[in-house]
Amino acid sequence: MRTFFNILQFASIAFAIYLSYQIFLGISLDQTKIMDLVADVGTLLICIDLTVFLWHNKRLQKQSVQDPSVLTQDVPPVVKITRKIGHFGILLIITSWIVPMING
Repeated sequence: MRTFFNILQFASIAFAIYLSYQIFLGISLDQTKIMDLVADVGTLLICIDLTVFLWHNKRLQKQSVQDPSVLTQDVPPVVKITRKIGHFGILLIITSWIVPMING
């Protein structure tokens, strides 16, 4: 299972790099619709959230083997911030779907 999570983490990083490239191309070429850029930014934020979440869980598992009381500690501020960023990404994706339906 740990191998699957490592592969998922690296795939998320690779997809985030690809999305960054797509966003940069979309901004520089001026041929991309704004809602496509909004969806790409939302997906990028979700990838960042997933990567930090998987990294934190991997680190937490390593520490819990040595000290089981680590599991009851609070979540670090970085993870809390990336969760909020991930939720904002979900809102951006939903917005990119709904706005064209309203305007169409």
